[in-house]
Amino acid sequence: MSSSKQLKAVDFKAGVHRNTTEYNSEGFWVESEKIRFRNSRVEKQGGFVSEGLTDSVTGLSTTFDGTPRKMMAWNNLSGINFLLSTSEKKLEIVRSNVKYDVTPLRITPSLTDPITTVDTESEVTITHTSHGLNLNDIINVTSQAAAVNGITLEGEYVVIEVVDGDNYIIDSGTVATGSTSGDGGAVEIDYLIGVGSTDNGGLTGWSGGSWGTLGAGGGGWGRPRVSTTGRSLRLWSTATWGEDALACQRNGGLYHWDATNGENTRFQVLANSPSQNLFMLVSQPSRHLIAFGSEVAATEVFDPLIIRWAEQETLTGWDIESTNSAGEYRLASGNFIVGAVQTRSEILVFTDTDVYSMRYIGGNDVFQFTPLGTNVSAISQNSIIDINGIVYWVGYDSIYMYDGVVKELPMSLSRYLFDQDGDGRINQAQKEKTFVAVNKEFNEIFIFYPRYDSNEVSHYVKYNYAEGVSDYGTYNRTAWIDRGVFNRPYATTSAGKLFIQEEGKDADGAPLLAYIRSSYFDIGDGQEMVFIDRLIPDLTLPTNRNISVTIFYKRYPQPQAQSYSKGPFFVDDSVEKVSCRVRGRQFSIEYRSNASGSDFALGKTRLSMQLDGGR
Repeated sequence: MSSSKQLKAVDFKAGVHRNTTEYNSEGFWVESEKIRFRNSRVEKQGGFVSEGLTDSVTGLSTTFDGTPRKMMAWNNLSGINFLLSTSEKKLEIVRSNVKYDVTPLRITPSLTDPITTVDTESEVTITHTSHGLNLNDIINVTSQAAAVNGITLEGEYVVIEVVDGDNYIIDSGTVATGSTSGDGGAVEIDYLIGVGSTDNGGLTGWSGGSWGTLGAGGGGWGRPRVSTTGRSLRLWSTATWGEDALACQRNGGLYHWDATNGENTRFQVLANSPSQNLFMLVSQPSRHLIAFGSEVAATEVFDPLIIRWAEQETLTGWDIESTNSAGEYRLASGNFIVGAVQTRSEILVFTDTDVYSMRYIGGNDVFQFTPLGTNVSAISQNSIIDINGIVYWVGYDSIYMYDGVVKELPMSLSRYLFDQDGDGRINQAQKEKTFVAVNKEFNEIFIFYPRYDSNEVSHYVKYNYAEGVSDYGTYNRTAWIDRGVFNRPYATTSAGKLFIQEEGKDADGAPLLAYIRSSYFDIGDGQEMVFIDRLIPDLTLPTNRNISVTIFYKRYPQPQAQSYSKGPFFVDDSVEKVSCRVRGRQFSIEYRSNASGSDFALGKTRLSMQLDGGR
């Protein structure tokens, strides 16, 4: 390059690279937020808007209870759309934007004079021998024969204290006008299945905490509770059975929701099914309901490596007989089954150490099991997805795929995501919150996960499986379903709010921040100083919307070397050039959008530059 001014095109390849230094990533992008690559070019992601929900009981605006971890959408035989949300608290179905509580019931006791009140207090003690409740569990009072000191219980209440095995306390919401013990007449109560944990982590047990403290999950000094050795996060697996819905609570039972009974009916325990299971799916096309990590048929003892299936085309035929196709099989390696996914002609089953193929063959064996890989597993039960017959999943140390052969997926963000000192590394204590979602319209796989500095899903890494490129950013999304039943993808936040994705360009009425920054680049080998006085943009913008452009520059490529910047320069669709005065050896360009209604797609930027000496 001569010392006279020249226009130089600066064109960056598709993909965000964080597996090496910024200088060594020359020619690529290194930072991103809510962008995507399409046809190798950068553009802003679509926006999102909140989807209002109405509670079927109160008629008030509402959100999902708890933190949704899994959603499912399907149609009934009349073409009506349903959406199922599963969380640590409840199972809830949405029809026409009305939310119905369909959480299974544990027991439905009829009590006599169980209520104790204290004058001027709203807390009520309920006496029920061997109630089996824990802190934060939910009850639903359906009737109370007689008011007690101005208090008539009706509807849902949360257990705020477990006094002992025969007494618990709720807050009635009404101040008592007197004190009494053992009153209320006949009281009918529904006990919802116990509330699970929203986080992973050990529970405080006997002698944990100070005297009288409740501790985590109801445990504490003098309040024994069994620890779940760090696998306490409540997760559900779901499936459809015709127009009906099936659900399996991890480490719990199998449940069935019958669409013919309407939205006001709850999930019911599936008759004759194993009572403890890790995961469930329905095989296709053989139509077997399969429980992964289940109870041995002969002993009813739970085995986390046992796979059991009911008779073909039935939900309740679990007895293994020579005249039916019900059966079981124990995997040879691993400690427990993480999850499974249906792909073209087989099911991939993941233990904590291996991957197996489960293929329907009929006959006496019904299914054939073949090891596919060792020391390869999935990080969580929701981190596995099938897309057009190819399975992708997040492992403990890499992203993998299966197209007939298990292979590691080359990815420009693998160190960012998996290295012990990676900037975007997964919080291993909460890794089971990691889940994979697809946005097929743009050929994208989202990996949503809690970053090392967050207990909740806060970040994503995105992979375009058509173009083989990646980017990353931030998002509080805990469950996702792609478009299909609905016209757009739907997603939820940790607070239970439902959003329609890829709708508009904003963040639910607020500006949606999106940006991308290039690696540092230089001229030749970076020996000469370079002076830049013009930037000529090549981008697509909506009318009367702008994007900011900032030029970063350095004298030395060392990551800790002093960095300077010029800008931001605001560019709209009428700007032909940006005048600037920048002098350095290495340069980086950032494009940033943070205005309502803003959108952009980048082309090839040109810079007017000349050599400016070696000092």
